[in-house]
Amino acid sequence: MLKFVEYVNSNEVQQKENYRMPSSKQKTSRDPSLRLWFKVLKRDNFSCKKCGCSPAKDPKVVLHVDHIIPWSKGGETVIENLETLCQDCSLGKSNDL
Repeated sequence: MLKFVEYVNSNEVQQKENYRMPSSKQKTSRDPSLRLWFKVLKRDNFSCKKCGCSPAKDPKVVLHVDHIIPWSKGGETVIENLETLCQDCSLGKSNDL
């Protein structure tokens, strides 16, 4: 676990964040890498950006890393376009903007 934390926090030249081939219109893949996923959770203090719930307060809470601008609408998988949402908030939103 310590090695993973060191890896996530390292300032070394970063490996390519996305491991799947993107579609022809997008530069990034749909799914964030494990490293990017963890950085988003850490930035958002491991709590939902909409309702504030957290597994630290309620162990039943499940967190998702979700696109702000949906990937299907051209949103890229970059830290600026990702947010932490609980399962209820994530599944309750649509990809309409």
